[in-house]
Amino acid sequence: MELRHLRYFVTVAQEQSFTKAADKLFTVQPSLSQQIKDLEQEVGVSLFDRGTRKISLTAEGEAFLIYAKKALENAKRAVAAARQVAQNKTNQIHMGLLNVAEIKVMPSILVRLKQDFPNINIHLYSLTCLEQVQKLKNSELDICFTRLYLDHPDFENIQLMQEQIYLVAHQSLHLKDRIIKLKELKNHTLIMCEKNASPVFYDKINDLISFDQQQHEQMLWVTNVMQHLNLINMGMGFSFVPEYLLKFLSPEIKVIPCDVLLPKLSIYASFSRMSKNMALQRIIDICAQSHSS
Repeated sequence: MELRHLRYFVTVAQEQSFTKAADKLFTVQPSLSQQIKDLEQEVGVSLFDRGTRKISLTAEGEAFLIYAKKALENAKRAVAAARQVAQNKTNQIHMGLLNVAEIKVMPSILVRLKQDFPNINIHLYSLTCLEQVQKLKNSELDICFTRLYLDHPDFENIQLMQEQIYLVAHQSLHLKDRIIKLKELKNHTLIMCEKNASPVFYDKINDLISFDQQQHEQMLWVTNVMQHLNLINMGMGFSFVPEYLLKFLSPEIKVIPCDVLLPKLSIYASFSRMSKNMALQRIIDICAQSHSS
């Protein structure tokens, strides 16, 4: 039995379709079906009920699925552990960053890190929260700086800072200095980041105004910070921004008071509990000192 058999089995179980699973696995359906038959022959039981239009797991398949998922997860951890050891030997550190961390967190860390490890090779990656977390789990990063609290026993988090969210718009869009009710935004164009680009930020704003209630043509979706800033500065609509972006807005953009207290966003440093990387340990110390102060 090979890992690819387990991966194929789990994908078919999730998709409940050989055709969809084959597309997801970048293979052809006949080959996938044969791989599953080979697996069933080796296990000695039928894992799928093929009697209906949508295939489903047999009772034996349900039991097998639990351990197949665990086997695949353990295989990933084995690869991650080996990569971690290799990185620890090469006098280097790999860090994932959001824009806010690049501006407000990283400068002080880099200065102190270079003082203590003058010959270290530092690799910085500008990535979304989800991209960073995935690379951290794969040991492609030693530490990541995101808005996500990584709730996993293998990883630890340090909350570094919080920043306020503000409602902003070009002064031509809100001529009077008055408090705006958030429900009024459904009558205006709203500039907002895609969920994949910033899931925590997206969810916090969605909880306030529900994007489903906005007219489709009134939403301008962006995937990065520069797009976000450019559209706001062009006066294309109202928007919510974290505090660190205020200084990048033009003088014609103003903060607009609203009828509810807007939430705050956190920044977390997340890292593996098992890492022995000395440079990482120094970064953790710096982050912990920053948090305590």
